[in-house]
Amino acid sequence: MTLGVAEVLARTSRHSGFRYVVVGAASVAVDAGTLYLLHGRAGLWLPVATALAFVAAFGVNFGLNRAWSFDGVRPLGRQLSRYFALVALNLPATVLAVQALTWLGLPYLVAKLVTAAVLAVVNYLVSRRWVF
Repeated sequence: MTLGVAEVLARTSRHSGFRYVVVGAASVAVDAGTLYLLHGRAGLWLPVATALAFVAAFGVNFGLNRAWSFDGVRPLGRQLSRYFALVALNLPATVLAVQALTWLGLPYLVAKLVTAAVLAVVNYLVSRRWVF
């Protein structure tokens, strides 16, 4: 049986991986946009701007992933504490990676996007199996 385009899209949109990518794109937009405003426009020191932008995207990412990507059925407190643990690892990794990549010559927004892409793969697996 051959599936039509609409059926393929409908099936794909129900998969947690697809939903995670959509939520991730929204989170990256908030993150990169905030970073641009804080560092690129306001001139805030890059490591501080990177950390604040990361925190700004936190609510978007956790809320949408819990409600839509992974259909959170575990208690909120358990998910939130596990997500905080993941954030506690991701925040310094993000700040250090963005700073390191800019020292290597990448523009700061490109460095942010590269870092986000690498961490997204690991975070999906951890989120799917452990957080949500």
